[in-house]
Amino acid sequence: MSNQQIQKVKVKRLAHVGLWTNDIQAQARFYHRVLGLDLYTHAEGSLEQHLEEEESTLFLSLNEEMHCLSIFNDTRTQPTNSRHSTTPQSPLHHLSFVVDTDAELAAMAVRLQMSGVELAFEPRDGAPDLGDSLWLTDPDGNRVEIAVAPDELYTANTSNRKTRRSLQRPYALQHVSLRTRNLEAMVEFYTESLGFDISDWLLRERAWLRCNSDHHSLVLIEGPTGIENIGFTIADGNELLLWADYLSHQQIRILWGPGRHGVGDDLFLHFPDNDGIHIELSAGLRQYFDRDVTTPPRLWHTRETALNLWGAVPSWLREEARS
Repeated sequence: MSNQQIQKVKVKRLAHVGLWTNDIQAQARFYHRVLGLDLYTHAEGSLEQHLEEEESTLFLSLNEEMHCLSIFNDTRTQPTNSRHSTTPQSPLHHLSFVVDTDAELAAMAVRLQMSGVELAFEPRDGAPDLGDSLWLTDPDGNRVEIAVAPDELYTANTSNRKTRRSLQRPYALQHVSLRTRNLEAMVEFYTESLGFDISDWLLRERAWLRCNSDHHSLVLIEGPTGIENIGFTIADGNELLLWADYLSHQQIRILWGPGRHGVGDDLFLHFPDNDGIHIELSAGLRQYFDRDVTTPPRLWHTRETALNLWGAVPSWLREEARS
């Protein structure tokens, strides 16, 4: 593979998000019963049976793909400071992206080495039998995995679907939004090292990055390091309203929306998971196609217009922007 081909290789999609939690059973039940995610395992038994075994890691999937979410029991040492309050540790365990082939993975390793990024080949998260994947860290110290897209034969054990409460479920993992104190460095890393393109900028506050036809798979936001939200794709506005009714019946508070982002032009709503991480449901996200690959980023100067064409942003989001 030539140097030109190496420079063109890029990740193709966000495969899954890894989360730390202090209550792995409660988090797994939330995503299973509310969002309809299934247990990803080759072992027999329902989600409840696996929870009774007090596993340290659980993998949850959508449809017939491998897991879109991995949940890890938080064994990290909590920082202590007798004089000052400490910043809570990020719930992000890692991000995982995929490429299409082994050749692209090898080329990605070369590209990263040429950029001076330290990396290692280590067992694949959730499927070590599929071979090693690339592991590295971004400028904020977040762990990033790059793997080859799995064979379709590797599917979830769906025996636990009988316990699901959700009458509908998202179609796919769409994006993850991360807060960062190093916005420009993070944008440079994901564009130069992993091949993302910039779809939109909001002043020096936010950047929306794409790695396929979706308007964004990664959003980077100026602020204390952590997760802003995890986004899932749903069909359309009618389904968004069904979700709003469903969440109300489940007594799950809607934090923001329904609304329409100026950036991405999608309909959305936000609600919290069991640990308070925001989940975003998104319908009608803007698409980019081959003819649009040279489209320059759009620049936004008004936060309210960029974030919600239908009204002002919520108070908690305004407070985060000032922090």
